[in-house]
Amino acid sequence: MTKGVAAYVHFPWCVRKCPYCDFNSHPLSGALDESAYVDALVADIDQQQNKHGRESPTTVFYGGGTPSLFSPASFMRLNERLRSPGEITMEANPGTTEHADFAGYLDAGINRLSLGAQTFNQQALERLGRIHAAEDTVRAFEQARHAGFTNINLDLMYALSGQSTTDAMSDLERAIHLQPEHISWYQLTIEPRTEF
Repeated sequence: MTKGVAAYVHFPWCVRKCPYCDFNSHPLSGALDESAYVDALVADIDQQQNKHGRESPTTVFYGGGTPSLFSPASFMRLNERLRSPGEITMEANPGTTEHADFAGYLDAGINRLSLGAQTFNQQALERLGRIHAAEDTVRAFEQARHAGFTNINLDLMYALSGQSTTDAMSDLERAIHLQPEHISWYQLTIEPRTEF
């Protein structure tokens, strides 16, 4: 039995870098040259396929940074190149989902969303440096469902500064109330070389 190939594609830009983040991500300074970056990704995909074979990945994960800063047309182009028959996930920040209608991402081949809710507590969101409000997560989730997404993950964090067990459980309950297909509940880790 073959294990198959998975692909992770990175989008290293954010509106603002969160103070806890140790990923390769950078705040936007000026216009995003979307087409040049996608050209580079396509060239890299071609190079990897020439080197390792043309097997299509069984899963694709578009992570970041904030992939939802990019248009559905960019994902259509990448998905045509990768030709994955399986799960294709795009991370989305609830504060940047106004970039395009979720239906456009679905039409481009994205069949799973991962929304970076982190918490539903407004003060905690501000301490985390997030650009979205709690109601933005609910709105983005509802828009994604209305667009036709049937596979949505919510990212949550716990062990936040000043967060009680009751607060953490309230976040989890609010996430469960939305009825996503998956919840990722991560402990906040203070990493070296981050603002935190």
